[in-house]
Amino acid sequence: MDIEKKHQQLLDLYADYAKIAQPYLASAVCKQGCADCCTMVGSVDITTLEGLIILNYLKALNPNIQKDLNKKLKQNRKTKQQSKFARCAFLQNDDACAIYPLRPFSCRRLYSIRLCGESGPTLHRQAWEAAEQICLAIQQLDNTGYTGHMSYVLQLLNDSTFLKTYLSGEFSPQVIRNFAMNHGIVINRPARPFNMQR
Repeated sequence: MDIEKKHQQLLDLYADYAKIAQPYLASAVCKQGCADCCTMVGSVDITTLEGLIILNYLKALNPNIQKDLNKKLKQNRKTKQQSKFARCAFLQNDDACAIYPLRPFSCRRLYSIRLCGESGPTLHRQAWEAAEQICLAIQQLDNTGYTGHMSYVLQLLNDSTFLKTYLSGEFSPQVIRNFAMNHGIVINRPARPFNMQR
């Protein structure tokens, strides 16, 4: 599997969405430190491809920062297992994102034209529909991978056997069947083909 090539294709899909959503984002009230989407949305889902990019970034960090983030990821998984909203493990004390430049698409797609609070984000229907199409494209790009809550996908990628299988381009869902069923991990195999004109 050519991870660098897939990473560039992923960045291109992010850029496609940014271009489509740009007219709508002009009316967004979001700003740094506004973290309702990072605490109240419920699940920050990522693909294994996005997870691998995040994991590689984490491995390059200072060991003390790695230790702190791993502790937060563990707490995040524990909270999610209790079926509660879990503050994103990458949300820092000042409500800024520790991985903002490589945040997954589930974060990139969210914005709001009204202050969120308990009501959650309010976005334009057209931007939401475009985001759904980009999600399908990302899943097709990561067609031997999976999608699920960020802390669970990162946990899966920390399993050396799974990582080796994934990086080889092999597809063996039976190997992670129990983990996937217990943690809401789904296969990235969209039922209908996606074709976005650029």
